[in-house]
Amino acid sequence: MPDREFAVAIPAADEGAVKPWRKLLRGLDESQHGARGCLGDWLEAGASYGLPAGAVIVLCDPLPGGDKKRVRLWRVKTDGTTKVERDSTLGSANAFGASVRGTMRRLVDKHPPRPGPVRQLTAAPPRVNERADTCGLCRQPVAARDGVLARNHRGYTEARHQQGQCPPPPPLKNDYAQACGRCGGWLEKGEGILYEAAPALPGPYGARALLKARHPQDCPPPAQRTAPPPRANMREQDCMLCGHLVAARTGLLIRQDGGWEVRHLEGKCLPTEELWEITRGEPGPYRRRLESWAPAGTVLRSTLHDHGRPFPDDAPGFQRLRDGEVSAIVTTVRERRPEYCRDEDGNQPGDLIGEDGWYFRILVRPATADEAADILAQEATAHRRASLAERRRRLFEQSDDGEIPETVDLTGTVQVDFGALRSLHKHWPDDELHVDEIAGTAWFLRHNGADGDNWSANNNAGFIARRMPLTPERAQLIADLRAEYAT
Repeated sequence: MPDREFAVAIPAADEGAVKPWRKLLRGLDESQHGARGCLGDWLEAGASYGLPAGAVIVLCDPLPGGDKKRVRLWRVKTDGTTKVERDSTLGSANAFGASVRGTMRRLVDKHPPRPGPVRQLTAAPPRVNERADTCGLCRQPVAARDGVLARNHRGYTEARHQQGQCPPPPPLKNDYAQACGRCGGWLEKGEGILYEAAPALPGPYGARALLKARHPQDCPPPAQRTAPPPRANMREQDCMLCGHLVAARTGLLIRQDGGWEVRHLEGKCLPTEELWEITRGEPGPYRRRLESWAPAGTVLRSTLHDHGRPFPDDAPGFQRLRDGEVSAIVTTVRERRPEYCRDEDGNQPGDLIGEDGWYFRILVRPATADEAADILAQEATAHRRASLAERRRRLFEQSDDGEIPETVDLTGTVQVDFGALRSLHKHWPDDELHVDEIAGTAWFLRHNGADGDNWSANNNAGFIARRMPLTPERAQLIADLRAEYAT
């Protein structure tokens, strides 16, 4: 009966053997050297197993000193007894050499191993650990001859405490300095022990308990507790006292009304500045770098809200827009840390309603007269030119005292620059203004060559040229235009 099993007792190790082992041989790995080439299932010395006829057992008993090994090869016969196929004691380097491997290879080829797990019939008697070691279960020390030897899932023998005698794990030390979870006193790294401050609750990464540090024994009375050391700010932030910027790691982090604030070190605060805050929103995708909207010293006109602290009305370019809101020329002092806002249910800052983007908060002061001079000059120029453009539209484009002749003769006229484009389409010709002061006439040429225009109305290529008298008011406008746009 080829599938019949026989109870085979595995012999104990030779007296004095160092790290002996037994194995049911299932094959050879020719790429491995020594005993590593033996493939199969580990067997415990002193136990009995149900093995079929033809099963090959390898028994290895290294002698003290490690110079020699006794290797035996047993085969289970058809009557359940075992036959010693080989019993040799060789040097450690040759214990599983070519000769021994040849015997194992011959036995495996002649008696192919039966697939499936090995069934253990009786347990092996416990083996006492002869030297102190670490328990393979609780990872705590095991004194010599106080524990047992057992084989782990990898097939290696390890020391363990007796069944049920593993001591409770020691309390874990705190790996970093923190406040005691019970009294609030400060504990340096390794001074306290960890305890479960809150039970484990299910979460996205599994159930985890909240661990905190506490004093190893009873907490000391309040007078003897160590106060937490001052914490440095890890990033730059405005001082809660003077409002000036505190560079990273140069100030103190203070618990304030459920949040954290930063202030300068004692006596390091600067004089308080009169600053106002403006905000800007820049829609766009997130970029992995700190953004900056207006570096310190930037001069610009901005709208400010001055509720509770009026903005100086003598500031350059001051204009009161409405109650609590002004427009003035300001100089940026510094920016607060920019924040990237993502639109979620419309809860964005007012500058980014409905959009994702960077949100900037900039502290500013009123610009000085010298700082504001360029912007004021640009605004004055823009105001003058807007007034000239309105006069030009009224006197030349919207007048009704001109005529559109069939032929146009611009001989003797001079073109006057009025500095404005009729259209944003830069490839279209600009409107033109021509004047003949001797003849007392002026010509205004309006481009009429765009899609949708009535091209049949043109009397000068792609233009409609209108001739009108050069009145004193028009002559004054032409003089003002020449003065404004003189090159």
